[in-house]
Order: sequence, then structure tokens, then C-alpha cells
Amino acid sequence: MPPLRRLRPAAQYLRRSTGSQTFSCDHQAEAIAAYAEDRGFRIVRTFLDHRSGLDLEGRPGLQALLAEALGPSPGFEAILVYDVSRWGRFQDLDQGAHYEFLCRRAGLAVEYCVEPFDNDGTPQAVLIKQVKRSMAAEYSRQLSERIGAAKRRAAARGFVQSGRAPFGMVRQVVDAAGRPRALLARGERRADGPYRITLVPGPQAEVATVRRIFRLYAVTGLRLAAIADQLRDEPLDPAPARAWTVASVKRILRNETYVGTLVYGRHASYLKRPLPPPPPETWIRVENAFPALVSRRIFEAAQAQLARDAPRRRSRAEMLDDLRDLLRRRGHLDTGAIDHDPASLCAATYAAHLGGLKGAYALIGYDPRARRTPAKP
Repeated sequence: MPPLRRLRPAAQYLRRSTGSQTFSCDHQAEAIAAYAEDRGFRIVRTFLDHRSGLDLEGRPGLQALLAEALGPSPGFEAILVYDVSRWGRFQDLDQGAHYEFLCRRAGLAVEYCVEPFDNDGTPQAVLIKQVKRSMAAEYSRQLSERIGAAKRRAAARGFVQSGRAPFGMVRQVVDAAGRPRALLARGERRADGPYRITLVPGPQAEVATVRRIFRLYAVTGLRLAAIADQLRDEPLDPAPARAWTVASVKRILRNETYVGTLVYGRHASYLKRPLPPPPPETWIRVENAFPALVSRRIFEAAQAQLARDAPRRRSRAEMLDDLRDLLRRRGHLDTGAIDHDPASLCAATYAAHLGGLKGAYALIGYDPRARRTPAKP
């Protein structure tokens, strides 16, 4: 009876490509299993990523693999990968080679199971790998450009491209003819196919809150801080686990979505790297893309008020004069009194430039404790 062949323990690394059956994890695992049986490996660990191959930061599976492979006792002798592109489409070709080198230095072979070469360190293998890495990187560049162009075309037709719906709106899937199909909850994604996403009014309570914010600010003249104070006493939040603030109220007042306008192209990135903000003339703007929650008249009134309320840069001396004037008019100072005064900056601004509110009070000779000290008999 011939002796049993020893099977070498190996880890497999799988990375899924969205929308590509060829690179599905099941397909990769089947090819790797056939390779392992032919080459005498036994799969003992599986590391999996459902992310892009452009960088390491967004790939917890590869991070875990490298951490275990470079640890004191990884428990496997080789790493099996479907092909060079599954290891990563790094834009810096040396990055993928570096991770492979670290594994080899730790005594682990890296095997590419469907490539037409053995990863044995020969000049031919090194050359082919570099060509394959270059092709994978170029594929990502071309794919990024095609996707970017497709998103701009869809945005020009009034369809939302990414991100969650703003407060008071929900995402709705529509088919190729524009017929409504389904509403998407937070975190849900549309199915693949000829579907697009638009925005429609959300829960009635949120819609009413958006309209009240515009009315309080543009009609009654209530300050941003006072509006945020009112909203904090209510159960509706602008985003999960986030309280109402001056900044969140201002974001709603500036958002053209609420008058039905889609604006696309404010921000730019290329291969996951942020680029300088594009100039406004390159933005795509589509009027009446969504049902409006507020009228154009009240929206423009809010923009005009925001422009008037924009803080002018003030020196430390001017800020201290502001606080002295407010103290003279109100008789006391605290965060609420500062934030609700139309002539003052917000309390956070004074605190940031004057060494905190306590430091600001000390500079103008005000002791808030003295106001609370009971008079002696």
C-alpha cells in the first residue's frame, strides 16, 4: 500500500468583485479547491473581503490574513489566491509585491491558482506578475473613469448617485421607465439591473420639522442656536446618534434638495483619493428632480438670512467688546445668553478664540459665580 501523501495546510484568500460572476467567491473557492487537491494542499483557513482591491485600509480580510501570516504561528504553510488581481489592484505596483514579500519572508508561499505560471521566484514569473499587476491597476483606472462618466449621465437625468437621503427624504427605487418600485431603508442598496434611485418625501414628522426650520429661520428670524435648542427637546434627530446642532440646522437650510434640485459634483475623488473641490460651473444641477418640501421663495429668504448672519472676522479685542456689551445689556453671561443674542457670535466661537468661556469672562472681569452668590444679611 503506497504511503499517504502529507497535505500541506494552506489559507485561501477570496475577494469578491461586485457584479462579476467570474470573480464570485464561490467560483474562486472552487478553482482554489481544485488547485489545492492537485498540488497537495489542505485548506484550513479562509479570509474573505467584499471590498475593492485598491487599498489595504478597506480590506479587513487581507489585513487579518497578513496579521496571522506574520504572527508567531500562523497554522498554515501557504496562501492560495485565485489570481494576481484578487490579491489587489493596487495603483502602486510595489504595494502588492511588498505584501507578498512579507509573507514569503515569513516562510509562506503565495500561490496564484489560475495563472499560467508558477510563482517560484524565477525572472519569468516576476516579469509576468508585474505585467499582471499593471494590467489590474489599469483596469481599475479605466473602470473608475467609466463609472464616473456613467454617474454624471445618470445625475443629469435627475437620479441620485450615492449617499443616504437627507433628513425628511427617503430613497425610492424606480425602473427604467421611471415607475416607483420600492422605498429603501437606511443602509439598504438597490438591486442590480436597470434601476435608478430618486428621492421622495419621508416621514410626515420629519417633513414637518424641515418646514418648521425654514419657517422659524426665514420668517420669524429665530437664530440657529435657538432652533437647535428647540429641536433637541424632540425625539427626531438629523442623523442616527447625532443631536441637533447649529451645524446640522445650517446644513438643512443650505440643502437645495428641499426645493427639488439635484446638485451633483460638489466633491471629487479618483481611485478613492480625494481631489480638490471642483469649481461650481462643473457641477450638474437639475431643477425639479424631486418633490419640493419648501417653496423657492422661503428657501431664497433663508439663503439671504444666512448671508447676513455669516460672521465677520473679528479681532480678539472686538470679541471682548462684544461680550462686554452683552454683559451690559443682559446683566449676566452664559452659553444660552450668548447663543440667543442676535448681535453676538456663537459661544463656541468665543471659547475657541479666547481660551474658553471662563478665560473670556476673566479677560473682561466677569465672574459668573458672583451672580449666584447669595447676598449677606
